[in-house]
This record gives sequence, C-alpha cells and structure tokens, in this order.
Amino acid sequence: MRSKALSAVFAMLTTVLLLSVSSAVYAAGDDIDVFLNGRRINFDNAPVMVNDVMMVEARPFANAMGFDVKWSTNTQSVKLTGDGIGAVLKMDYDIMTVSELTDSDDVAQVQLAASPMVVDGCAYVPLRSVAEAFGVDIYWDSDDESVKLSTGGYDYNDAPAESPSYYGGDHTFFFQNQAAWQFPNYGSGYCWTVSYAMLLSDVLGYTVTPVEVADVNEAAGGSGSYCSHWKIANAFGVDFISALDTDSPYYGGRDSNSGGTFVNCSNDYEAIQAIKEALDRNPAGVMVRYNDYPHTMVAVGYEGDTVFFNEPMQISRSYADYSSKECVTFDETCIGASGISIGDITFMQALAVK
Repeated sequence: MRSKALSAVFAMLTTVLLLSVSSAVYAAGDDIDVFLNGRRINFDNAPVMVNDVMMVEARPFANAMGFDVKWSTNTQSVKLTGDGIGAVLKMDYDIMTVSELTDSDDVAQVQLAASPMVVDGCAYVPLRSVAEAFGVDIYWDSDDESVKLSTGGYDYNDAPAESPSYYGGDHTFFFQNQAAWQFPNYGSGYCWTVSYAMLLSDVLGYTVTPVEVADVNEAAGGSGSYCSHWKIANAFGVDFISALDTDSPYYGGRDSNSGGTFVNCSNDYEAIQAIKEALDRNPAGVMVRYNDYPHTMVAVGYEGDTVFFNEPMQISRSYADYSSKECVTFDETCIGASGISIGDITFMQALAVK
C-alpha cells in the first residue's frame, strides 16, 4: 500500500491534474507512446486528448500495472484496485473516489481535469490523475514525445536510450513475487505459471496475467509447483507446437504431458543453437524448462550466441513492485547463478493460436 501516495492525493483534492501535450482534441496513440518502467503499454485503442488531458483505456492500463479492474454497468463506473488502494471513476463525472482498502474511513474525493468517458465501448480515464492516485511517477518526455510512468524507483536515466535489437520492447514481463499477484510464499514455485502468462500475452497479443493462469490451473487441480498444461492451453485458445523442426539435429521428440519439445544436446553450444533455432521459429518466445533445478523461464531473443531470458524468479522474500530481470543473460538467471549449465536444458514449450 502506498500511504505516501494516498496522502498526496488528499493534499490535491482541488488540484487540477494536467498532462499538457496539445490543446487539440485528437487520437494520440499513433504519435505518443506510454511507457511503464521502460516498457510500452499496448492499448487496444489509441489514447485521446481532451482539453489537454491524456485519456487512456482503463483496462490495458490496469493490466500493465497488474491491477484488478471491474466495470459496473449499473453505475457506469470502473474500479481499479492495486497496491492496497481502490479508485472508482464514474463515466461523465469529474470526481474520482480513492480509498485505502485496509481502512474504509480513509477516502478521498479527487477533482479530475477531465471526466472519464466511454469511447467505442471502452472506458477511458485521465492518465495522470489515476497514475498519481496509485503513487506512480509520471512525466512528459519531449525528446521522444512519450509519457513515462515509473514505479518502484525505476529510473529511465539508467535505462538504455533505445531497446536492444534482440529485445525490441515487444515481450511481456512479469515476476513471481510481484505485489499485484499476492501468490503464496511470495510466489515461490510459480515460475511456470508466470512464464505461461508472459508467453500467452505475446502469442495472443493481449495481456494475460499470472493470476488468470493460476485460476485456470488451480481449477484443473494444479498448483504453483504443478501445471495442468493442456487445460491452460485450451482455456486460452492455444496449442502446443514443436519448438524445433523435426529434422533439426537438436530435436529430441515431444513430451505428451507438457506439450514440450525435448532438446537433444550434449553441451552448452548445442543448447544455445537449439534455443536460437526455436526462437527463429517462434519469435514470440519459448518457455525453457530445467528439471534439474527445477525451473521455467522464457527465452525472448539472442545476439550472436548470447541468449536472453525473461526470468520470473526473484531473490527477495517479500512482495515487490518492480523487477529488472527481463531480457537477461543466462548467467543472470537463478539457474545460471546456481551453477547449472545452459546445456542442462530439459525441453522447450512453444505456443500458437488455434
């Protein structure tokens, strides 16, 4: 919970919150990107400007933040919940109600610079007002004409000016002990669940959260340490496909339980070549499994013979708001740090829309 952020909200009850970009009313999505901790938020429909206020779709913003979002048809309002704070925004009404979930008496009525509205069937909310209500730092970057959101102390000045060529900014990243998920034991054992969410999001083209995967898995009898793979695939409308060509020297057959492709390799070099081949066939990424650890993560790209991974596991034994273990080398993963070799890979899983 961000008590400092909520205190700031109380101090700004009558403050007009503006994000000045243009005085015109226009669709801004083709020209202006919104980034969260260095990652571009993919909105289904373009942000719009209303009287100098940037309005964005509530659901993609909430999904990127890892927040819960609920729409009420009766009240024509949207509720966002995350980090111990709830915010209710009623369409065509310029007051936002912000409350601390642990204290029902701690409620603020925040004056909005522009009223939430429905555009093409989607609820739009004023970005700055909502972001600041949840303690998110926000600023306008005039150099690349983008909006930058920051949580957990993320510093854009420490990040590369451009995304590396192997990454491209198109891969989804979540981590196990992310505060939004509240998984038992700080997410320990949920590497497969979180990896599924990352890969499903990239394959399907919209955000699938780890909680959504966990709900399907647990309903099918799975747990954090056990995945009901086929039930997960069916629930999200995808199939397991071979990560490698059957003619590949690294193809070791298919695993009927996980839908994965066994990797036939005898050293690190062959494992790297196998993962590279799998990424060439599956640019959305592949999940890589190491049974000796055991652990699952997502391979997202490579440069030369260096493979990069989105690593869901974290060291901290607490719930966190941000992690930087995306697009890291094998040595930076928990497996590499444990002394296990990249060549000890068991199998890879690739997904495709049915």
